[in-house]
Amino acid sequence: MAYESLKKIYYQEPGKYEEAYLSRFNSSTTKHIEITIHQYNHKNEYPLFYCYDESIINSIISILHEKYELDKLLADIPMVIVDQFIKSSIVEEVKSTNDIEGVRSTKKEIRLALAKQNTDSENLRLWRVVNKYLSLLNNNLKNFKTCTDIRNFYDEFILKEVVADNSENAPDGIIFRKESVSVCTGTDRIIHQGLYPEKLITAAMEHALSILNDENKPLLVRVTIFHYLFGYIHPFYDGNGRLIRFITSQYLAKELGGIISIRISITIKKQLKKYYQLFEQTNNELNRGDLTPFIHGFLMFVFDTIKETKQLLLKKIEQLDRYENKLAALLNKSGIDDELLNDIYYILLQASLFSGEGATVEQIMETTKKSRNTIETRLTQMPKGHLIKVKATRPYKYKLNVLTLR
Repeated sequence: MAYESLKKIYYQEPGKYEEAYLSRFNSSTTKHIEITIHQYNHKNEYPLFYCYDESIINSIISILHEKYELDKLLADIPMVIVDQFIKSSIVEEVKSTNDIEGVRSTKKEIRLALAKQNTDSENLRLWRVVNKYLSLLNNNLKNFKTCTDIRNFYDEFILKEVVADNSENAPDGIIFRKESVSVCTGTDRIIHQGLYPEKLITAAMEHALSILNDENKPLLVRVTIFHYLFGYIHPFYDGNGRLIRFITSQYLAKELGGIISIRISITIKKQLKKYYQLFEQTNNELNRGDLTPFIHGFLMFVFDTIKETKQLLLKKIEQLDRYENKLAALLNKSGIDDELLNDIYYILLQASLFSGEGATVEQIMETTKKSRNTIETRLTQMPKGHLIKVKATRPYKYKLNVLTLR
């Protein structure tokens, strides 16, 4: 039986509303959180709680099973394909988390920031953001224990972008902000006000961090609770959403691996209305502090992320199989029997299908274990019309013109 929100029970079965609330609040499986919340423009405050019931346990089991299936799939995919998929995912993830907050960014500038990671380009827009997302893939993960940890990471991760957009949004408190802040809809209707003054922000954040670091709770549950609390507290003037989605990604990387951690915002953007509704429903006075529906909803985002990633990879593999047959026919028709050149064709086909950006000479060298001169010589031997040279960024990238395979 689905876990219904108290708000829904209030309207559908008003006679059972109070009984349902007391039953949940006093249940032996209920976990209480020492933070009270209230709906904007409403006086009543309610202590947060959630029911750690069988449905949450089953959701976690489903997530771990889906992750196991994804891991099996990834083990059978060539690393060049995984590498291309990761890069395209980072571009889409950064674009998605920005889009959710109404922050303008283009895939072109995100790709540029990605391409410039090994150069002295820290002042390039979005370079730091992309750099942090890349860190999720190499186990360079941070621990957030204190409010100072949060502030220091905010400065590293997003302060430059926030200030560039509006210098007045720079944090002006001891750690966080010292003035109030409102969360508004696209039509400027206020739907929430973050905690205020800074003393309350700090106290609530300290408690939220204690939950995040409580290893007696399942990681997926505590990071979900922290995600909600961070949004409710809203410790900064701007950048809260982008920051908490990244922190969530970092903890997902610990539990589920890097690829899932760089695709959660993609899923949230696709289900943005539901994402906002989870916050609004939890804050609603009729919900009386029950965080359980939020946990259910957010765990479903995680499950959908894994499932959709697996489906996308399967689709790409099926597409690759079809094109490989066409490529074999093209190579035979063109009289190309050089083994290395054949390998390069397949690498460029994979790069075209999995990222659309192409592969650098360095990437081809790494895969084939051949020298730069050897690879560049083979590239010049490809017939005109087969090879596309992408000069938008340096180093240049190469991809196969898939139109030749139709």
